[in-house]
Amino acid sequence: MLYQEQLFTKELFKNPGKEFRGAPFWAWNTKLEKDKVLGQVDQFAKMGMGGFMIHTRVGLDTDYMGAEFMDIVKACVQKAKEKDLFCWLYDEDRWPSGYGGGYVTKEKKYRSRYLAVTPYKQNLEVDRAAEFDSCASASVAGTGDFLVAFQVKLNEKGELVQYEKCGEEEKAKSGFDLWYVYLEIAQDSPWFNNQAYVDTLNPEAVRRFLDLTHEKYYQELGKEFGRTIPAIFTDEPQFPHKQLLGFARSKSEIILPFTDDFEISYQKQYGESFLDKLPEIMWELPGGAISKTRYNYHDHLAERFARAYSDQVGQWCDEHGIKLCGHMMEEPTLYSQTRALGEVMRNLRGFALPGIDMLCDLREYSTVKQAQSVSHQYGREGVASELYGVTNWDFDLRRHKLQGDWMAALGVTSRIHHLTWMSMGGEAKRDYPASIGFQSPWYEKYPSIEDHFARVNTAMTRGKALVRIGIIHPVESYWLYFGPNQQTCGIRAELEQNFTNITEWLLFDLLDYDYISEALIPDLYKENKLGEMDYDVILVPGCKTLRGTTVAYLKREKERGKHIVFVGELPTHMDALEDGNPGKLAMECTRIPYSRHALQQILEPFRVLDIHYRGTKIFKKPKHKKNWDGERTQKYIYQMREEKGERWLFIANGKPVENPDLIFDDKLQVTIQGEWQPTLLNSMNGEIQEIEADYKEGTTIIYPVLFEYDSLLLHLTPGRSEKKLQMKAPKVIWEKNCNGSLLNIKRKEPNVLVLDMAEYSFDHGQWEEREEILRIDNICRDKAKYPQRKAALAQPWVIGNEAGDGHLLELRYQISCREDIGECQLGMEGLDKASFQLDEKQILLEMDGYYIDPCIQKAKLPPLTKGRHILQVSIPFGQKTNVESIYLLGEFSIDVLGDHAVMGQDEACGYYFGSLTGQGMPFYGGNVDYVLECDLGQGSYEIEISKYRGALLSVFLDGEAIGDIMCAPYRLPFEIIRGGKHIVTVTCYGNRINTFGTLHDCDENEIYFDPNAWRTQKDSWAYEYQLKKTGILKAPVIRRLEH
Repeated sequence: MLYQEQLFTKELFKNPGKEFRGAPFWAWNTKLEKDKVLGQVDQFAKMGMGGFMIHTRVGLDTDYMGAEFMDIVKACVQKAKEKDLFCWLYDEDRWPSGYGGGYVTKEKKYRSRYLAVTPYKQNLEVDRAAEFDSCASASVAGTGDFLVAFQVKLNEKGELVQYEKCGEEEKAKSGFDLWYVYLEIAQDSPWFNNQAYVDTLNPEAVRRFLDLTHEKYYQELGKEFGRTIPAIFTDEPQFPHKQLLGFARSKSEIILPFTDDFEISYQKQYGESFLDKLPEIMWELPGGAISKTRYNYHDHLAERFARAYSDQVGQWCDEHGIKLCGHMMEEPTLYSQTRALGEVMRNLRGFALPGIDMLCDLREYSTVKQAQSVSHQYGREGVASELYGVTNWDFDLRRHKLQGDWMAALGVTSRIHHLTWMSMGGEAKRDYPASIGFQSPWYEKYPSIEDHFARVNTAMTRGKALVRIGIIHPVESYWLYFGPNQQTCGIRAELEQNFTNITEWLLFDLLDYDYISEALIPDLYKENKLGEMDYDVILVPGCKTLRGTTVAYLKREKERGKHIVFVGELPTHMDALEDGNPGKLAMECTRIPYSRHALQQILEPFRVLDIHYRGTKIFKKPKHKKNWDGERTQKYIYQMREEKGERWLFIANGKPVENPDLIFDDKLQVTIQGEWQPTLLNSMNGEIQEIEADYKEGTTIIYPVLFEYDSLLLHLTPGRSEKKLQMKAPKVIWEKNCNGSLLNIKRKEPNVLVLDMAEYSFDHGQWEEREEILRIDNICRDKAKYPQRKAALAQPWVIGNEAGDGHLLELRYQISCREDIGECQLGMEGLDKASFQLDEKQILLEMDGYYIDPCIQKAKLPPLTKGRHILQVSIPFGQKTNVESIYLLGEFSIDVLGDHAVMGQDEACGYYFGSLTGQGMPFYGGNVDYVLECDLGQGSYEIEISKYRGALLSVFLDGEAIGDIMCAPYRLPFEIIRGGKHIVTVTCYGNRINTFGTLHDCDENEIYFDPNAWRTQKDSWAYEYQLKKTGILKAPVIRRLEH
């Protein structure tokens, strides 16, 4: 077990062990050197992590799974063991899992395959562009084997009225169109290391993946399976994504997932040919009739996939003493999971730790609930999640807490931080930053986050979830309408909205529930329980069809006295055939409209918790007040667990914070069914205290006050609290705005000027106009006939060194100085291989350390005098060359003027609160000390700093640390023992958004920061620098308090 049974103690809560702590993706994205790799292990302990997950990423330049690679993995496992950390494994080179870094799919028989359904014969010239992506989404290549053709006749509504098989050479009959079906095998793709994705419908292909990956790890590391190595992560397995016609009469090509023996297994299960009826997958039947063939195809495909991949991999892991964790592809919506998986939940049954990913700080509640439901029903220990991915450098620690909190409230226990870079060399620095590691200036402050979640886990991994409501998952009804967009988008949008509504209505109405996969009921339903769960009420939410096994389950539960509620339209089909049995059952059960209020009313008897506002609430703007007294909150979510008659409760804000700079408190009334003695477990500082409660009509009522980033962790023991708190808020005697107290702003690193635009010459050609550096790189790659650096690129270890550095790239940077600057340093990747001229004079540079990351080497430049200078850099250019920005470092100031920057002497005075970008530090991303002098008498005080852009703030009084400010209410108390003048220093922990961020992306609403966000086009691109505010934007306020 990951979470060994331990008695809950104050010491355990204060200092949780590694099993309660997260393990970040550790991106192995460079040429591995054992000593340097092992040297990075210590950072995980410094950050409060419980370990790390080895994850090869973009940039790996050591043979994947080769002898050297495995030797370093073994050394990391040993180092983790010595440091009392976990070393989690990852099963692929990048993602999606299954192709074994390309080793599996070198054999064509193991490659993904699919049906290309097209109105064009294969020998016709059709304009097709190859699409390379980091997933198994395929495009028709026109290279397949002919399987079957159809004469297809549609009526005036575009419905399928007649079809018949024909040969490839036949002519179209009058009133009919010809459609051809070819079996294609996935082509080489740079993302799959110039191989292809695996056939995840073929158990032999997946077995080959296990042989080349898992068995190899077991041979080398098997003794540590279940010990130092708790689990192996599988990432986004999928099949080729299903496609739809846009219009029924479109002459478009579509793809349908398939495998070599699919027709055989389909015939065996259903007693008919799939290929004979394939047109029913593509077009609607007349009069809205339901196609049983379409339903069977989606179900058979989903089951083939689940058995071949997650069931088989999960069984291997079980047999070898290691947990399978990870997540599937495209989980959140009915549409997305239908396309890429069939359905999510049956694919998670093989996972010991079902998981998810949560990218872009989205709120995919359905994604988490599906995984949590499988975890509950199969009695798993928790839920794993990738967190914080694709959020960019300026995603601060308060948002780390907020995202982690709402996911913990939905059952996430194993936190997998996305991600910690081994190196930020080349394309790696655009691999979904920020790096949660030493390249971020705040990384040593991360225990403030990880300790919090570890403490939450000491409570929320105990016992069993208290969930009384089950919901039949509606995805199988969605399959029935997976036809041409023109005809089915309306009904599918309605089903999708219903799915979203019931997911969110119940969550925020504080009626916790599990989803029930119809496919899992036969396996799970034994001894009157659905696996480990026994629901008091089961909802059937507007399903068009139900399985016969589902109807039998519902009937049995009704006979046991459980409540069955049909919501919205009643089912008319069973197993996709028109049948009166589901409707007959519905008429014997409770029926309600598909409305929030109706659901609230019918589910009220099953409520275990409620949260209401108390009093008048100021809503966003001071002038906008509303009497919210007695209203349900609609923002908080929770998880409650039972253990030996006691309960554990975690409450968190489930919605994004709209404005982090304004301070709002929620005065709450939390009502819990039953009489309990509540103990507050303060997960931010590890303190435990009994709290006051009221008792009314068999309920326990507490009255917390929460700010927007707060969460609440309670231990509930039977009985009543006798605690009477006499807490009195301190009185403010006076307050002082500190805008006139600022003495200095001190950088903790040299200032930096980013040079990312240059004139250029390739292979001694003519000098070209000034251009941005990544665009120059791809222009030169085109000239050299190298693949461009984009989101999909083969790994360096695959490319090898055969391309060499046979070309020359010369770059000329213009440097403008308003005054004499003096000495500064140059930071550059590949500095040791380049040659330099300053103002047409050759200069020799000697390396002297590094800037931010060892890949950015530093060297001293000659003094820069007032005026304009030209720095010329000559770079040997090959396929593996990283052409990146360069950095001038030193004690100077910078003014940005559009797409140019001017250097000046560092400011000696005139520091102020406000963005650092306007104070000579537009590209600076390090930490900054704000030094204030304050005249304070003896007594009690608090400092408030409510508007800042950085990771968090640390406050020092006369050099002594007094605490951190991260979340609202942004206040920190302190005491003055001796009156007089005092130095208050506030460290603002920076971020690298203006150093390494998307400096030319005009889309201020961008949320998906993949590598191509640094290469935007058209109206999303600007040569002018698009800088973000940094630093303390509003002066601190100090208040004198009287208790």
